[in-house]
Amino acid sequence: MIVQTVSGTVEGENLNGAYVFRGIPYAAPPVGRQRFKPPAPPQPWPGVRQCKPFGPIAPQKHNPQGFIPELVQSEDCLNLNVWTPGAGDKLKPVMVYIHGGGFISGNGAECDGFRYAAEDGIVYVSINYRLGALGFLYLGGLLGKDYETSGNNGMLDIAAALRWVQLNITAFGGDPSRVTVIGNSAGAKCTATLYAMKSAQGLFHRAIAQSGATQSIRDCQTANVTTLRLLEELGLSPAQAHQLLELPAEKIIEAQSTIGSDTSRSLHMFGPVSDGHVIPVAPLASLTGSVDLPPLLIGTNEDEAAIFIQDDPVLQSPAFETLKRFFGANAAVVWDAYGRYNQSMSSGDAWNKALTEHLYTIGAMQFAEAVATPGTSVWMYRLQCGGTLGAIHGYEGSLIHAALTRNPMSEMPINADPYAVTAENYALADAMRKTWVAFIQSGDPNIHALPAWPLYGSGQATMVLDKISCVRDDLPVPAGIGVPHQVWRMV
Repeated sequence: MIVQTVSGTVEGENLNGAYVFRGIPYAAPPVGRQRFKPPAPPQPWPGVRQCKPFGPIAPQKHNPQGFIPELVQSEDCLNLNVWTPGAGDKLKPVMVYIHGGGFISGNGAECDGFRYAAEDGIVYVSINYRLGALGFLYLGGLLGKDYETSGNNGMLDIAAALRWVQLNITAFGGDPSRVTVIGNSAGAKCTATLYAMKSAQGLFHRAIAQSGATQSIRDCQTANVTTLRLLEELGLSPAQAHQLLELPAEKIIEAQSTIGSDTSRSLHMFGPVSDGHVIPVAPLASLTGSVDLPPLLIGTNEDEAAIFIQDDPVLQSPAFETLKRFFGANAAVVWDAYGRYNQSMSSGDAWNKALTEHLYTIGAMQFAEAVATPGTSVWMYRLQCGGTLGAIHGYEGSLIHAALTRNPMSEMPINADPYAVTAENYALADAMRKTWVAFIQSGDPNIHALPAWPLYGSGQATMVLDKISCVRDDLPVPAGIGVPHQVWRMV
């Protein structure tokens, strides 16, 4: 299949049921003088560009056990992939997947849109965007006006990809008026952040946020803490920050990996910045009175933090000092919640619950309320069905993957893999995939396989996804529900 885009002609690969185009540039390479600057329009190319191998991914710490570890890393990473059933008379809904990875890792090749294209008639797009310091390092206070949006370059990349979709997706058979943005974890946080960006208005029409909302947006002063830590690791003073423009990307990635080497130090190291330019100083308040916000499907998992506690020794013992590093000025509220829960449950369960709620649950609830207040349709879920550690962070992705493949996501024995999905959970996996697809296709997640799913309004009706799913409006209110929305803050 050959397609004419605004920038040039591309040829994809026939997968026998769908076509895939890999590595299509959606913006100019952010290299040289463009490092730390907003994305520019893609450069046109002559002839037919072969789009069969994946393009370069954003610079990040190499993970030899990661998905397709041989993928090339490069600052010239602003490319996307398209799976399509083919161009026809009727345009098809579009799904744009934003990968997660804590804003420091991940890539658009992690997913495979073949089944969505071949079986569901969806044009599936996955993207790469700048990560870590190259995508989210706030330099406005050190390098001046030309770099005042540097803390949001990753978000501006995503907006540029969505503009590319608006201009080009019709040629791939997609409907530019039915674009759903979907993300998990940091991808969900990017998805939610788009709601607060004027530059993203009109570029998407529905959104699915799995375990993430706008709580990772940080004020400039908090963002500057990471900037100063990175400079210190590189042996640079604030007055020498301009040297970041010339350093090899590998040195910058090495430094950021050193200062954020585990979950308790790196989970909030980078993220969008409320710089007053790309993102308002008060992101949630900016949604008040908004009209025509895209309908939202959002939710969290019951045991999000259990996987972090298992994998990070620093998190395995409840400690206020750990919370100070993890949450900054919010630490006292989290510690209080832990103490209250510890009165009625074990220390381990109380710690898991307090971390889960303050990392994910509360942020999702606060964002959902802000979006719903102007009258926007919002549907909330809570996943309670899980594996050996419970419904951990990312487990909804395991269920949806299982619905597609019926195979475990890893080769570990099921009892050793906390992300494994057993046969008894396949019915829920099927229902979740169907309701996600229904939302992408129609803007309404209601399907016959689940109870009627009401809107998340004043009653906070929530679909509890489990072996037997149900709708509840009486879920316990998190102990720290009144905590400031910004999950890590130094002021």
